[in-house]
Amino acid sequence: MKKIIFVLLLIILTYASGFGQRSPQSTLMQLGFDIMENLQKFYPVLATSKGIHKYDFLFTDYSAKSIRTEIGLLKKFRSRLNQIKEADLAINDRIDLKLLRSNVEAALQDLERIKWHEKSPYLYVDNAVTGIYLIYISQHAPLSERAQNMIARMKLVPDLLAQAKLNLKRPAPSNIQISFDLIQTGIDFYRSLVTEIKDTTPELSSEADAAARRAIGAMIDFQKFLKRLPAGPPESFAIGKEEFDYKLKNEYFFDFDSDSLLKIGESLFQQYDSLYRDYELYLDSNRTPVDSIFVLDCVTKDDMLNYYNWEIEQTKLYLTEKEILTIPPDIGSCTAIETPVFLRNIISSIAYQDPGPFNPVQTGLFYVRPIPDSLDEGQRAAYFKFINRRGFKGSVVHEAYPGHHLQFMMSALVPDDIRRWQANNCYIEGWALYCEEMMYNQGFYGNDQRRYLSVLGGIRFRAARIIADVKLHTRQWTIDQTVSWMADALDSDSEFVRVEVNRYTLSPTVQMSYLMGKLDIMKLRDALRTAEGDAFSLRNFHDRYLSAGMVPPRLLWEEWNLK
Repeated sequence: MKKIIFVLLLIILTYASGFGQRSPQSTLMQLGFDIMENLQKFYPVLATSKGIHKYDFLFTDYSAKSIRTEIGLLKKFRSRLNQIKEADLAINDRIDLKLLRSNVEAALQDLERIKWHEKSPYLYVDNAVTGIYLIYISQHAPLSERAQNMIARMKLVPDLLAQAKLNLKRPAPSNIQISFDLIQTGIDFYRSLVTEIKDTTPELSSEADAAARRAIGAMIDFQKFLKRLPAGPPESFAIGKEEFDYKLKNEYFFDFDSDSLLKIGESLFQQYDSLYRDYELYLDSNRTPVDSIFVLDCVTKDDMLNYYNWEIEQTKLYLTEKEILTIPPDIGSCTAIETPVFLRNIISSIAYQDPGPFNPVQTGLFYVRPIPDSLDEGQRAAYFKFINRRGFKGSVVHEAYPGHHLQFMMSALVPDDIRRWQANNCYIEGWALYCEEMMYNQGFYGNDQRRYLSVLGGIRFRAARIIADVKLHTRQWTIDQTVSWMADALDSDSEFVRVEVNRYTLSPTVQMSYLMGKLDIMKLRDALRTAEGDAFSLRNFHDRYLSAGMVPPRLLWEEWNLK
């Protein structure tokens, strides 16, 4: 009897220990949930941008204690991730493990190594403006509900900027100047927001008005503070070679450093600058008479907006009819609208605003240049000619279909939350740039040879960006040197280039991601074509790429078992 009891007890203990141990996959899933929950809570505006709205009433707490606590938590996550053995995981889970490590390392670099909270006033002003704007444009809830969170965040703007005053240490003059511009944008936005809340949700008008007045007062006071704050050296925006290389390795999974990246950029610029100039000469010497058109004197503002949205749908239809890729029938819509007034000193041309991959309502916004309410004869003629030559097609390719809008919509359909969380710039910007040349090669522009010059110009410009990105952030060039070189190399207006370069100072490695991402996508495509031979399908490649989540393209080599 004792023997039977002993055997039963042994069996029970064996099963109990088995149930108590998680599989490596379930351990990874739980750890992934914990990491993403932590990042959402510490970075509430980031969560809002992803379409996660449970922290919409908060800003990041940038107090010294909060930052120390977050760094400690991130290091614990790093340790837990390192305890998981890649060999115990299936290939897709191994990629997820690498993505989580990358997310943790990026957050640690920002807080502990670069310390943006000490060097960037723009960080705080951007939070104060974007954090409220993202709630405003989201369609996940009625305006009355969203207004409560917008008001809650406006109430916290004074505290957020008070933390900035305590943290900032000799920021770069360029960062201060860009912050000034955004402060005015924020003030205009708060005022327009209060007006809309009063009109649509009158019961919240007094609370919104009080919150906006305090937020505006805090912004004005912060602007005065920045004028008094001793600035650092002009080059102090740069993160330096060590941190730039760290990003290349840990965010993009490149196996080369910034020195090699610079050589790649210089080689690409020389190649595409030569191709661009040769093709430009070819077009100049082979011009054909352009047929004159009869200009209808009746184009209105509504006609232009209708044309923009029509062009979006026509491009979507072309992709389907030519079987270039698969567009799910329930994909979220992309709507062309005029750039909001308060954003017009930031967005001078066109831009795309995604809803966030976790947002329950997937509607993308395509910002276009403002159109006058009434058009004079010259404007009507110009707009009519623009419509007649289908001038919006190229913009749609990059920003909507098959570019940014489609890739964000497809990302929202990825069932793996770790993948849905990702937003790697090489994946995002590389795809949009890849689409420009791919669509030309797929006959989208017919016989219009001028479009190929635009394709070459786009590649040349992004190659120049690689050079500027590396030389700015590794302290090889000043802002003025970069502006001078780009304006001369690209035959461009120096004021336009200066606005561009000032933006580059805020986002190291983003500039290089366009062309480097495109090249990685092309290498993936060619490797898959070699592996599959006659079975290769361009549509299947595009579908597979868009279904992977917005991950570093370098990781897809491993996941797709390519060499």
